[in-house]
Amino acid sequence: MKHLPLYDSIIMQGPARFDLGNQILSHDEQREIAIQLRAGAIIIYPTDTLYAIGCLASNAGAIERLRAAKGREEDKALPVIAADLSQARALASTWPDLARMLAEDFWPGPLTVVVPAALDLPEPLLVGSSGIAVRVPASDAARLLARLAGPLVSTSANRAGQPPCTSVQLAMAAFPAATLVFDVGQLDGAPSTIVDLTHPAPAWRILRAGPVSSESIASSISDRMPR
Repeated sequence: MKHLPLYDSIIMQGPARFDLGNQILSHDEQREIAIQLRAGAIIIYPTDTLYAIGCLASNAGAIERLRAAKGREEDKALPVIAADLSQARALASTWPDLARMLAEDFWPGPLTVVVPAALDLPEPLLVGSSGIAVRVPASDAARLLARLAGPLVSTSANRAGQPPCTSVQLAMAAFPAATLVFDVGQLDGAPSTIVDLTHPAPAWRILRAGPVSSESIASSISDRMPR
């Protein structure tokens, strides 16, 4: 078993790194990873598109440190990944019918939905936004990490304005503050599609184009809307 030191000690010793391409996390490792996340660890981890830099979405202090490390604009909310639909819905004050339809068709996968945010989410996560951007990724590793401790901030592992890091080595160089690192090899996918569902149905709009096309979204919705 790989022993993980306490969070403060990790900062001094360097990150604990896990090769998930060749390693299955033991029960004890999973438990200690959950402890570190709850204590405020910043992590580098794989999604189904790119490497992400993240932390527990409920930990305001960790989110503030992540923002500083990334250089994220102060008025820009952070996206979140969830382990499953139930975890995603808990982040929302209401779950629109359009979100239900799209989740049925595209989750797990590279589609992020923006829905009305729950009232108890940390201010540094939303920075005044009334919506939360969330998805369930098609990555076993990412879903496992979210399942261990809760939904995770999931922003691409690059400094603001720089191209995404396609390897753990590049991500570690960009984010020396990361204390847990999960490696699955090279990743060079496109960022997820983001669709805004905060307006009354049937209104929706694409905020960022990505792997899920607007045509696919429109078809998914039209197939389920009452005739």
